[in-house]
Amino acid sequence: MTFLTSMVLVISVLLVLSNLGTVAEDTAKAMRGAIQRLRMHGGIPSFVAFGVLWITIFGLGFL
Repeated sequence: MTFLTSMVLVISVLLVLSNLGTVAEDTAKAMRGAIQRLRMHGGIPSFVAFGVLWITIFGLGFL
């Protein structure tokens, strides 16, 4: 079972690496769209607060 899991992981990584340009382009497009929606609806403060909350949670988890 471990071999099968490792093979799936390796194949997934190879597929992502072979299409890295497309992945980066799609990610950038999604981020631009999300930022535009946040700007239009005034959600940036709540988005920043949510991000700070998770950074705080993970930060305290490492202490």
